[in-house]
Amino acid sequence: MLSLDNFPHVTSGEDQNDTARQALTLALIDEQYPKEAWIHVYTDGSATNAVLNGGAGILIQFPGGHTATSSVATGKHCTNYKAEAEALMQAASFVQDSADPCYQVVFLSDALSVLQALENDKLPQLAKALQMVRQTRRVVLQWIPAHCGIPGNERADELAKEGAVEDQPENSVSFSEQKTIIKALMRPRTNRDDYHTMSREQQVNLIRLRTGHNRLNAHMNRKFKLAPSPTCACGQEDQTAEHILQRCPLLDEERKEVWPSPTPLQTKLYGSRQELEKTTTFITSAGLIV
Repeated sequence: MLSLDNFPHVTSGEDQNDTARQALTLALIDEQYPKEAWIHVYTDGSATNAVLNGGAGILIQFPGGHTATSSVATGKHCTNYKAEAEALMQAASFVQDSADPCYQVVFLSDALSVLQALENDKLPQLAKALQMVRQTRRVVLQWIPAHCGIPGNERADELAKEGAVEDQPENSVSFSEQKTIIKALMRPRTNRDDYHTMSREQQVNLIRLRTGHNRLNAHMNRKFKLAPSPTCACGQEDQTAEHILQRCPLLDEERKEVWPSPTPLQTKLYGSRQELEKTTTFITSAGLIV
């Protein structure tokens, strides 16, 4: 049986603020799983309204300092739970195939329901995949709190969202998953992120602008060395999403055409569908490839 570890004194409740939760979690990761001796695997899953267009995100940090990332589409009809389980499955397969000599690996996930299901032998396929890894490495499953600024967890979340906007495969759905999906679709929708209602191309552009993982100079230079400089063609500052949407003088005309009055970056990236469409219109009219 696979066992689940929990950090002492780290909670997900309101009795602990995000800053304290983040500091304590990072300190415990460094103490119990020092990066020089452990492979760190962060995984996350995402689905629209928790039931549609699933995505799995994986970040693997090796002791030598190199990393591996993956975004995977997990199906048109997919719950958060299933996407999170698939992320762990994909990560286990990747670690099993890795030639890295480190024999200790910790899977760090905020998907408590998936980790508890594993502990209770309710996910046999995933358990089998992890047992395969255990044949050659020491394996630990470690719960971590969500949305409190753990860099590896935040990156896995971004990768999961990127996977969710990729072309989705047709997938089989169990009876219990069908019930979950139907209930979610019938539930009144509040606080919905309107980007989910947009075209696939628009969604991809918005996700890239939101996460910073795009084809603008700043990211392409620093991450891949595929741009000679992170600086924008205007020469004033790095070419980032914020720069092109808010300040680049070369795009003043296109920007004023779409936004005649000053508009906060938050509105442009996370506003209503109407506001999001303005952003994608601007990208098109400016001839930008993000």
